Amino acid sequence: MKCFLLLFVLLTASSAFAKQGIMHSLYLADRPTYDDDDELSMIGEFGFLVASGNTNTSTITAKINTSQELTSWSYQIRGNALYKQSQQEVEGERSNTASAQKLFLSGQLDHKLAEPDDRLFIYGEYENNRFSGFRYQAAFATGWTSRLWHDKQSEFKYSVGPGYAISELEDDNNEEDSRGLIVRAAMEYKRKFSKSATFRQFLSTEADQEFTKTKSETSLSTKLTGALAMKLSLVMNLDTSVGPDTEELDTEAAVTLVYQFF
Repeated sequence: MKCFLLLFVLLTASSAFAKQGIMHSLYLADRPTYDDDDELSMIGEFGFLVASGNTNTSTITAKINTSQELTSWSYQIRGNALYKQSQQEVEGERSNTASAQKLFLSGQLDHKLAEPDDRLFIYGEYENNRFSGFRYQAAFATGWTSRLWHDKQSEFKYSVGPGYAISELEDDNNEEDSRGLIVRAAMEYKRKFSKSATFRQFLSTEADQEFTKTKSETSLSTKLTGALAMKLSLVMNLDTSVGPDTEELDTEAAVTLVYQFF
């Protein structure tokens, strides 16, 4: 449950920067920022599943997405956590055992140039996946980012630049930790089909001469009430640096509730 404590701390710290004038403006997950500068957007989502009987399992997922456009700067902070617990029987005794536990945190800071849509960025991420064979994976990158277009209906932006990545293995793994230079590229496309429906496609990749790490998230958000929305998402994570006993591709399909925190 440490994953969710970290997300709670992140949420509390980010809310300190909120302004009273935006309390009514956050209504949809992954809502693009098309309004004036200084508007802060904070969106959170939560999903929970419990099954009992022949199958005893529980799954919790939580996410937070905070962003703000300032006059000369912009930033975005994201946090994802997943925890799954299953009941297993060993030598006639049943016990609840964690079968999935992930935490992912990322942040990007952009400095706007003479043309506000052209920017220089600094990016950092941290991932702790208990069952991936790594104690943790982290990356840092800097480079060029640009919004090719943005209007009331859609937005498309990309970033590319060099960086440095660290993958530290578990203590019982005899292989060496991985550290080295990488190239990171990312793109994000958003489109509003109506006042209540938004489509989002995010794709990023980090690569060096030996491995490739790619993340893809496709989602559709639909407004239910003024403060509540439903989100259908498909997340795919491809990591070619994992060991031979671990699958390179992880997929997650989820239906979650998205709530306005302010």
